[in-house]
Amino acid sequence: MHRLLIPLALLVWLGFAPASAQRQKLKDPEIPKPAPAVKSGAWAEVLKASQPRTLGPVAWLKQRARDYPELYKRVQGCAGDTLQAAGIVAAVEGLTPDRVKPFLDQARADAKRGATNVHQDTWVWMQRVALCFDYFRDHLTDDDRKQFIQFLNANFDSFTDDENAFHNSTMTKILVYLQIAYATWTENPRAKEFRDKALSFLYEQRVLPVLMEFGRGGGGTECGWYLKGALWALCQGLELARRVEGYEGMAKAERFFYQRLAYELFQCYPGKHKDWYGAERYPLEGDAAAMYGGHNEFPMNTRVLLAAHFRGSELARACANFRRRGGNAQSDVQLFLWDDKPDDPLPLAQLPLAHAALGIGKVFARSSWADDATWFRFECSDYYCAHQHFDAGNFEIFRHESLATESGEYHDWGSGHAMNWLVRTIAHNCVLVHDPAETWKQMRDGGRVLYANDGGQAKKWQWPVADLETWKKRQSEFERGDIVAYANTDAALFVAADVTAAYSPAKLKLWTRQIVFLRPGLFVILDHVESTQPEFAKTWLIHCRNEPQLKGNLFTIKDGAGELHGQCLLPADAKLASVNGYTYGGQTFDPPQSGHSQFACKWRLETTPGKAAAGDVFLHVLSTDGPVDAELKDAGGRLTVKVSKPVRAEITFAQDIGATVKAGKITEFKREIVAGKFE
Repeated sequence: MHRLLIPLALLVWLGFAPASAQRQKLKDPEIPKPAPAVKSGAWAEVLKASQPRTLGPVAWLKQRARDYPELYKRVQGCAGDTLQAAGIVAAVEGLTPDRVKPFLDQARADAKRGATNVHQDTWVWMQRVALCFDYFRDHLTDDDRKQFIQFLNANFDSFTDDENAFHNSTMTKILVYLQIAYATWTENPRAKEFRDKALSFLYEQRVLPVLMEFGRGGGGTECGWYLKGALWALCQGLELARRVEGYEGMAKAERFFYQRLAYELFQCYPGKHKDWYGAERYPLEGDAAAMYGGHNEFPMNTRVLLAAHFRGSELARACANFRRRGGNAQSDVQLFLWDDKPDDPLPLAQLPLAHAALGIGKVFARSSWADDATWFRFECSDYYCAHQHFDAGNFEIFRHESLATESGEYHDWGSGHAMNWLVRTIAHNCVLVHDPAETWKQMRDGGRVLYANDGGQAKKWQWPVADLETWKKRQSEFERGDIVAYANTDAALFVAADVTAAYSPAKLKLWTRQIVFLRPGLFVILDHVESTQPEFAKTWLIHCRNEPQLKGNLFTIKDGAGELHGQCLLPADAKLASVNGYTYGGQTFDPPQSGHSQFACKWRLETTPGKAAAGDVFLHVLSTDGPVDAELKDAGGRLTVKVSKPVRAEITFAQDIGATVKAGKITEFKREIVAGKFE
């Protein structure tokens, strides 16, 4: 029976130091010079002209309508219920008072709210008021204009929320404050205060330092779902400032913004959703909704804007392969405003098949650029904001559908389901170590829920902090582990992480996870886990939508056209079980029925050792290309997996971190970070 092969002390002696010691200094990549078609400061005239100002010069809008008649037609079609569309049409051809009235009625109602400080809602109200001031000035009375400015200025003083450097709303607040500044520039004596708050404080002092610290590879510290909309707002705001006043905000973090194009290419699942207007599908990644929404459109809008900014670059040309029309009215409006004639597409065969956002510990990989490709995601990052989950070391595998996936329903921020399932390790493809005495205190609900013991990762911080400087001073609280090895070749990907710091040291001494992805669809996953007490039960998890089919140490997960086959090689005495429901420890944490319910993934596969021991090794072989037939060899403490199906290969793991893959040719992966050109 195989247990932990190497004692912890020996791992340290061999050079397997704690995760915090493993961060490597990587060379700065070359970033192409931006070449946008609209030059810096090209819209400066709008600050002196009559409105609208935030949409660009009227002559420019009219020319866009002539150059993109089909797109403008779609904008016309949604001008009755989409504020920006109404603003565009009003500038290009005019709108009658009856068509403007619904928007003005809403803005007048918003302005009557007075000074507020409500998370997100305040900037929503401020944005509507400012844009109506900008788009429909001639339809406003003198009293309207006075009241609108009074409302905006009062909220400038009262609205102190949404200024966290790691949180999504801060990026949107930057856009809204810039829109307010430019819209009221000649009539509001405090307009420049809004501009300075947006760029000098919220961007340069809050968001920018975080992008510089963690943005390598284009990753952001907010959870993936929330970042989609927030980053789109930030890109709009910075591009607006560039065109209006020549403020080069993207140049201050050019590595992040250029490499974000690569991130955008890799973060979506292969193919499009047949029922979602041709839109891409995305992993959940923290708090997220599985149904169609703006989050399916924001990344496309971001790609379009950033590709136009870095016109002619490799990644801008690569993005040209993924152009499509908008899936909803708001997306069409954004394409009208920001799209440009694309570069000639770069053949996708010239791109790598993996991308690492090493600043936030996230890796994406795929077998090819075909719609039926196998797709893979792995994450191991520190903690930055409350939308993140207790999921360091989590992986996801997709082919046709997400086969090893996330579980839980994001219907509420602080419910019992959210606190005891959705955000917890039990809902992710991780490892549990159950210490019966462990407790969780003061989670993001403020302590209103009674917390259950899922055996998962610990909460070591009191509350997320507001800025990078404070985060660094308290970094030890937020440390959850690191990717300690990463390399990608045409044939295979290797990634390894030390996730020990994510758990309470009272129960866990070590968890390392190593994954070999041998294209097109084979995964070999090796986990070393050492608990402080042998009686602390360990569980290895995979979540899925439908019931796993078990036969001995073999299992199959099916969802639509997708199939994930697996074989557990270690522990040799492992017990495999399929479990249904949001349940553990004799308790169930169901959410209320909602729109999320139809997408729920409530099945999971659990692998547990047959006997209690302090050290355990889990070794699983997974395939999206048919059944697995593999056997284990052990030569001097080095585990070798010999695979006969679905491909013939041999994978030998090093004693600490590393692997040798024999599949036609020999590829050796070491304990090192090998960053690619866009990483």
